Amino acid sequence: MEMDSIVKNLKDICRAKGLKLTDVANRMGVDPSNLLSSIKGNPKLSTLQDIANALQISVSELLTMRPEKATGIAFIEGKVYQVSKPAANVVQLPVYERYSDFRDDIQKFIADNIENGTSNSKMAMLETFEVFCLTYDADNGRFILSLCFGDGNMLTMGYDKLEFCNWREDDTDDTVEWNLHDITQEIINDIEGAVPQILQSK
Repeated sequence: MEMDSIVKNLKDICRAKGLKLTDVANRMGVDPSNLLSSIKGNPKLSTLQDIANALQISVSELLTMRPEKATGIAFIEGKVYQVSKPAANVVQLPVYERYSDFRDDIQKFIADNIENGTSNSKMAMLETFEVFCLTYDADNGRFILSLCFGDGNMLTMGYDKLEFCNWREDDTDDTVEWNLHDITQEIINDIEGAVPQILQSK
Protein backbone atom coordinates (compact mmCIF):
# COMPACT_ATOMS: atom_id res chain seq x y z
CA MET A 1 0.00 0.00 0.00
CA GLU A 2 1.45 3.34 -1.03
CA MET A 3 1.08 6.47 1.02
CA ASP A 4 -1.13 7.96 -1.74
CA SER A 5 -3.97 5.66 -0.69
CA ILE A 6 -4.17 7.31 2.73
CA VAL A 7 -6.59 9.86 1.28
CA LYS A 8 -9.05 7.07 0.51
CA ASN A 9 -8.49 5.46 3.92
CA LEU A 10 -9.06 8.80 5.65
CA LYS A 11 -12.35 9.33 3.84
CA ASP A 12 -13.50 5.77 4.59
CA ILE A 13 -12.64 6.08 8.28
CA CYS A 14 -14.41 9.44 8.50
CA ARG A 15 -17.49 7.94 6.85
CA ALA A 16 -17.47 5.00 9.29
CA LYS A 17 -17.16 7.37 12.26
CA GLY A 18 -19.75 9.82 10.97
CA LEU A 19 -17.18 12.59 10.62
CA LYS A 20 -16.42 15.10 7.90
CA LEU A 21 -12.94 16.03 6.77
CA THR A 22 -13.55 19.47 8.24
CA ASP A 23 -14.13 17.83 11.64
CA VAL A 24 -10.72 16.15 11.43
CA ALA A 25 -9.04 19.37 10.32
CA ASN A 26 -10.67 21.30 13.17
CA ARG A 27 -9.47 18.73 15.70
CA MET A 28 -5.96 19.12 14.32
CA GLY A 29 -6.19 22.90 14.30
CA VAL A 30 -5.43 23.18 10.59
CA ASP A 31 -7.19 24.70 7.60
CA PRO A 32 -9.53 22.09 6.04
CA SER A 33 -8.31 23.04 2.57
CA ASN A 34 -4.77 22.02 3.52
CA LEU A 35 -5.63 18.64 5.07
CA LEU A 36 -5.81 16.58 1.89
CA SER A 37 -2.82 18.25 0.26
CA SER A 38 -0.72 17.51 3.37
CA ILE A 39 -1.17 13.75 3.02
CA LYS A 40 -0.82 13.30 -0.74
CA GLY A 41 2.41 11.83 -2.05
CA ASN A 42 4.74 11.10 0.85
CA PRO A 43 3.41 12.90 3.96
CA LYS A 44 5.41 13.65 7.07
CA LEU A 45 5.19 11.07 9.83
CA SER A 46 4.17 13.77 12.28
CA THR A 47 1.21 14.61 10.03
CA LEU A 48 0.07 10.99 10.01
CA GLN A 49 0.31 10.86 13.79
CA ASP A 50 -1.72 14.08 14.12
CA ILE A 51 -4.45 12.70 11.86
CA ALA A 52 -4.53 9.38 13.72
CA ASN A 53 -4.80 11.22 17.04
CA ALA A 54 -7.67 13.34 15.69
CA LEU A 55 -9.49 10.17 14.60
CA GLN A 56 -8.59 8.34 17.82
CA ILE A 57 -7.06 5.46 15.90
CA SER A 58 -3.56 4.08 15.41
CA VAL A 59 -1.26 5.11 12.59
CA SER A 60 -1.37 1.47 11.47
CA GLU A 61 -5.13 1.69 10.97
CA LEU A 62 -4.81 4.92 9.03
CA LEU A 63 -2.34 3.22 6.69
CA THR A 64 -3.97 -0.17 6.28
CA MET A 65 -7.60 0.05 7.43
CA ARG A 66 -6.93 -3.47 8.74
CA PRO A 67 -4.25 -3.21 11.44
CA GLU A 68 -4.92 -6.71 12.68
CA LYS A 69 -4.01 -8.13 9.24
CA ALA A 70 -0.86 -6.09 8.61
CA THR A 71 2.13 -8.37 9.06
CA GLY A 72 4.84 -5.88 8.19
CA ILE A 73 5.77 -2.53 6.73
CA ALA A 74 8.57 -1.84 4.27
CA PHE A 75 10.35 1.45 3.53
CA ILE A 76 11.36 1.66 -0.14
CA GLU A 77 12.75 4.86 -1.63
CA GLY A 78 11.05 7.02 0.95
CA LYS A 79 7.63 5.39 0.57
CA VAL A 80 5.87 3.06 2.98
CA TYR A 81 4.32 -0.22 1.84
CA GLN A 82 2.22 -2.72 3.75
CA VAL A 83 3.63 -6.25 3.56
CA SER A 84 0.85 -8.82 3.83
CA LYS A 85 2.76 -11.91 2.63
CA PRO A 86 6.49 -11.29 3.05
CA ALA A 87 8.87 -13.40 1.02
CA ALA A 88 11.24 -15.73 2.86
CA ASN A 89 14.10 -13.25 2.55
CA VAL A 90 12.13 -10.32 4.07
CA VAL A 91 13.00 -9.52 7.67
CA GLN A 92 9.85 -8.96 9.69
CA LEU A 93 10.15 -6.59 12.63
CA PRO A 94 7.76 -6.66 15.57
CA VAL A 95 5.71 -3.47 15.88
CA TYR A 96 5.01 -2.04 19.32
CA GLU A 97 1.69 -0.22 19.52
CA ARG A 98 1.72 -0.14 23.32
CA TYR A 99 4.64 1.49 25.10
CA SER A 100 4.09 -0.66 28.19
CA ASP A 101 4.89 -3.80 26.15
CA PHE A 102 7.91 -2.07 24.63
CA ARG A 103 9.30 -1.05 28.04
CA ASP A 104 8.83 -4.56 29.47
CA ASP A 105 10.63 -6.19 26.53
CA ILE A 106 13.54 -3.72 26.58
CA GLN A 107 13.97 -4.18 30.31
CA LYS A 108 14.03 -7.97 29.91
CA PHE A 109 16.45 -7.79 26.95
CA ILE A 110 18.92 -5.64 28.89
CA ALA A 111 18.68 -7.69 32.08
CA ASP A 112 19.06 -11.04 30.29
CA ASN A 113 22.13 -9.96 28.32
CA ILE A 114 23.88 -8.46 31.34
CA GLU A 115 23.14 -11.53 33.45
CA ASN A 116 24.21 -14.02 30.78
CA GLY A 117 27.16 -11.97 29.54
CA THR A 118 26.20 -12.65 25.93
CA SER A 119 26.24 -10.37 22.90
CA ASN A 120 22.85 -10.04 21.26
CA SER A 121 20.64 -7.64 19.29
CA LYS A 122 16.99 -6.65 19.28
CA MET A 123 15.25 -4.87 16.40
CA ALA A 124 11.69 -3.56 16.35
CA MET A 125 9.48 -0.71 15.19
CA LEU A 126 7.33 1.68 17.16
CA GLU A 127 3.98 2.79 15.80
CA THR A 128 5.48 6.14 14.79
CA PHE A 129 7.70 4.29 12.26
CA GLU A 130 10.68 4.73 14.54
CA VAL A 131 12.89 1.69 13.89
CA PHE A 132 15.47 0.79 16.49
CA CYS A 133 18.21 -1.79 16.89
CA LEU A 134 19.62 -2.31 20.38
CA THR A 135 22.83 -4.34 20.57
CA TYR A 136 24.78 -5.56 23.58
CA ASP A 137 28.54 -5.92 23.09
CA ALA A 138 29.49 -8.15 26.02
CA ASP A 139 33.22 -8.10 25.23
CA ASN A 140 33.43 -4.32 25.58
CA GLY A 141 30.68 -3.83 28.17
CA ARG A 142 28.64 -1.58 25.91
CA PHE A 143 25.10 -1.19 24.60
CA ILE A 144 24.68 0.38 21.15
CA LEU A 145 21.39 1.94 20.05
CA SER A 146 20.74 2.69 16.39
CA LEU A 147 17.52 4.48 15.62
CA CYS A 148 16.08 5.68 12.33
CA PHE A 149 12.93 7.15 10.83
CA GLY A 150 11.30 6.43 7.50
CA ASP A 151 12.67 9.66 6.07
CA GLY A 152 16.21 8.29 6.33
CA ASN A 153 17.43 10.19 9.40
CA MET A 154 19.50 7.94 11.65
CA LEU A 155 21.42 8.26 14.90
CA THR A 156 23.62 5.82 16.82
CA MET A 157 24.33 6.15 20.53
CA GLY A 158 26.63 4.17 22.82
CA TYR A 159 26.24 3.35 26.52
CA ASP A 160 29.39 2.19 28.34
CA LYS A 161 29.29 0.17 31.54
CA LEU A 162 31.68 2.58 33.27
CA GLU A 163 29.08 5.35 32.82
CA PHE A 164 26.21 3.23 34.21
CA CYS A 165 27.68 1.18 37.01
CA ASN A 166 27.61 0.65 40.77
CA TRP A 167 31.11 1.38 42.05
CA ARG A 168 32.22 -0.35 45.25
CA GLU A 169 35.40 0.45 47.09
CA ASP A 170 37.31 -2.58 45.81
CA ASP A 171 35.91 -2.51 42.25
CA THR A 172 38.04 -2.25 39.15
CA ASP A 173 37.02 -1.57 35.56
CA ASP A 174 36.78 -5.34 35.07
CA THR A 175 34.74 -6.19 38.18
CA VAL A 176 32.33 -3.26 38.37
CA GLU A 177 28.72 -4.19 37.61
CA TRP A 178 26.06 -2.47 35.53
CA ASN A 179 23.45 -0.35 37.30
CA LEU A 180 20.50 -2.13 35.70
CA HIS A 181 17.94 0.52 36.59
CA ASP A 182 19.96 3.46 35.27
CA ILE A 183 20.97 1.90 31.95
CA THR A 184 17.44 0.61 31.31
CA GLN A 185 15.85 3.99 31.97
CA GLU A 186 18.41 5.83 29.86
CA ILE A 187 17.86 3.63 26.82
CA ILE A 188 14.07 3.65 27.13
CA ASN A 189 14.03 7.43 27.55
CA ASP A 190 16.23 7.89 24.49
CA ILE A 191 14.04 5.70 22.31
CA GLU A 192 10.78 7.24 23.52
CA GLY A 193 11.77 10.86 23.67
CA ALA A 194 15.25 12.30 23.42
CA VAL A 195 16.38 10.63 20.20
CA PRO A 196 13.19 11.34 18.20
CA GLN A 197 13.41 15.00 19.18
CA ILE A 198 17.01 15.18 17.96
CA LEU A 199 16.09 13.52 14.67
CA GLN A 200 13.02 15.65 14.06
CA SER A 201 14.97 18.84 14.69
CA LYS A 202 17.44 18.08 11.87
